[in-house]
Amino acid sequence: MRLRLALLLALVAGCGVPHELGKQAEEVASVAAEASLLAHDAGEGSTTSTFTREHAKALRKLFRPVEDAIEDDRLGRIAHQVSASLEQLAADPGDEAAARRLEKKLEDAADAAGELAG
Repeated sequence: MRLRLALLLALVAGCGVPHELGKQAEEVASVAAEASLLAHDAGEGSTTSTFTREHAKALRKLFRPVEDAIEDDRLGRIAHQVSASLEQLAADPGDEAAARRLEKKLEDAADAAGELAG
């Protein structure tokens, strides 16, 4: 899990914030998918609350510049859902039932963003 976060951080940091809709949608889908995996692990109780909280915070911090650059309304709504889900996951990382609900929301967001990416 930590390796995936490190790779995701390196990818986004190395490429800067994309301004093309397709590239932005790919970034949103990628972060949503990573967050969904984190929520899955939290929902199963297979990760610590501290790890879940810190990983969710790191993903949200990484995601913020991408979210701020989005101008497309559809993608903006999806990005807001991802950001809000990460915030909820960080706020209560030990709530397994909430994490399972967030996992589904994040999967749906990743799929929706993936469709916009083409």
